[in-house]
Amino acid sequence: MKKEPEVHKLIEEIEPTAKRGEYSNFIKIQHTHLDFRFDFSRIVPEEGKVYVHTRIFMSPQHAKLFSDAMRDNIERYEQQFGRIQAHLDRVTPPSDEVH
Repeated sequence: MKKEPEVHKLIEEIEPTAKRGEYSNFIKIQHTHLDFRFDFSRIVPEEGKVYVHTRIFMSPQHAKLFSDAMRDNIERYEQQFGRIQAHLDRVTPPSDEVH
């Protein structure tokens, strides 16, 4: 008979420095065979700069799960609030890599 794996309840705790959150209107994504790197940034057009405020590394498996979760949440958002228009009047950041 196959033994069921134990389920441990995780307690979520928000770090004090993360409680305020950060706004991001630009993200740069890079990857190697080992991991994905996400640089969350804020574009300040009047300064002509992109300020990276958070860098997150994920395994390929976690990046895939993150992508699936984002897709699911966007679908549910659009069902509730309507289609998101992805064509924004945007400022091109001072970089030739836009993701």
